[in-house]
Amino acid sequence: MRHPQVLKLARQRASGRPDLGGPFSLLDPDGKPVRSADLHGRWVLLYFGFTKCPDICPQEMEKISNVLTRLDSRGMEIQPVFITIDPARDDAARLRSYFKNEDFHPRFLPLTGTFDAVRKACRAYRVYFT
Repeated sequence: MRHPQVLKLARQRASGRPDLGGPFSLLDPDGKPVRSADLHGRWVLLYFGFTKCPDICPQEMEKISNVLTRLDSRGMEIQPVFITIDPARDDAARLRSYFKNEDFHPRFLPLTGTFDAVRKACRAYRVYFT
């Protein structure tokens, strides 16, 4: 039989607010800082990916873009945000080019930053990468 204190701790972890999300500060393709606080008050869809992903990322981004277009037609504006998990390759110039040349939703906000800044954002949202 479990100790009552252990059961109480288990119950506390199983309910309440999820431990997901947190503050971040990254850069848009123009080098302008974008903080998580800048997105407060809006519906936001976060997508973590990388531009050297040949198959999955572009297909998923296309699906997301189609859904966003349908939501736009219903007056439901959502801010899509792409956060790279490969900041060494996905610098501002690469993100600018990638989003210019692909047919993704025009409101997508691509973000990058230093390795530590990207790692902090990823950890806050429980996204793991190597």
